[in-house]
Amino acid sequence: MSRLIKICGLRTIDLALAAATAGADLIGLVFAPSRRRVTVAEAQAIAAAVRALPPPRPLIVGLFVNETADVIGQIALATGLEAIQLSGDEPADFPNPLELPLLKAIRMTGDANETAWLARIAAAGPATGPGLPALTALVDAHVAGAYGGTGQRADWERAAQLARRVPVLLAGGLTPDNVAQAIAAVDPLGVDVSSGVERDGQKDTGLMAAFVRAARVQGVGSRE
Repeated sequence: MSRLIKICGLRTIDLALAAATAGADLIGLVFAPSRRRVTVAEAQAIAAAVRALPPPRPLIVGLFVNETADVIGQIALATGLEAIQLSGDEPADFPNPLELPLLKAIRMTGDANETAWLARIAAAGPATGPGLPALTALVDAHVAGAYGGTGQRADWERAAQLARRVPVLLAGGLTPDNVAQAIAAVDPLGVDVSSGVERDGQKDTGLMAAFVRAARVQGVGSRE
């Protein structure tokens, strides 16, 4: 099975290129309040550098929290985003402004909105080829008052149950030391890491490379 590796929260061209060199299939740029947040200008420069790479290269994902569809569309067009991640409390009828592949953070709270999102994701179906399907559940840990990037581990057992029903990108507390175990336990479409490849709050090129190597033990991230 071809799987995907996403490295999120990249803030510089050098780190984005290092993630690409390591073998990431997706790189995440954060446009929400966070110490990892990038400006539109920074994102444009990073995206241009990544798009200049020879194929296969990572796809560029923009992460938003409780932003309007109009603003998301404007930023996506300005920066050349190739997928959108919604990590807030967006309603299940939230429009997809540019019909790009959509990742929706699911923290398995069991609330009505998440249930509706999962129904929408299931109705969209799996990917018809390599890469992201139209809709993917990004399963993360539930931490009150936080919208991701906490380093807390998701519930792998429940994530595995969900991965049998819908496309799942597993996030939450993944590191080079546990990603192979997580993949074996959950069997997701792919994995997503941010704080797990940081040292002293900054992305570390060695940890990014180690994460990809460890994930590939379970056959992740072929970039077919």
